[in-house]
Formats: sequence, structure tokens, C-alpha cells
Amino acid sequence: MIPWHVAEELGYKPTRIKESIAVHTANGQIHVPILSVESMLVLGKHVKNCEVLIHDLPETSRVDGLIGLSFLKNYKIMIDFQKGVLELE
Repeated sequence: MIPWHVAEELGYKPTRIKESIAVHTANGQIHVPILSVESMLVLGKHVKNCEVLIHDLPETSRVDGLIGLSFLKNYKIMIDFQKGVLELE
């Protein structure tokens, strides 16, 4: 999930995207644009043709985006919550 301004900075036009998906939030269900980005690089790992949702998270969340299963499903994942570490193999 990426914010609207990031999608726009990458050259996408979120208001023109016809495909959307329902997302459940604390305020109820909303529909957000979904697109396939040509490539994505996270923690040194690369995925081509990855689906991305476009939605602004609340400023109080203090995160710039979320890594979703459309990316993570391509790797073996190790999460150590006590150390705050995410590893992808």
C-alpha cells in the first residue's frame, strides 16, 4: 500500500485507475485503487508486476506504506518481533 502522492510521483494517475478493491478500515469499508507496478524493491529484494493498493494511511500511523502479501508471497519470511527485524529469503 502506497500513499496517493507517492503513486503520483511515480507517474501514476490514481483518479484514472478503474480497478479497485474493498478495504476494511476502522471507519468501515472503502474502495481503493489497485494497480500493478512494473517492479518493486524492498530490503534488497525485487518483485516484478506487483499489485499495489493506493491509500493514505493516517498521519498518526507514522508509516509511509505497507508491504503486502502481493510482495511478501514471493519470499520465505522471518519476523523477530522482539528485535524488530524482518528478513526475506
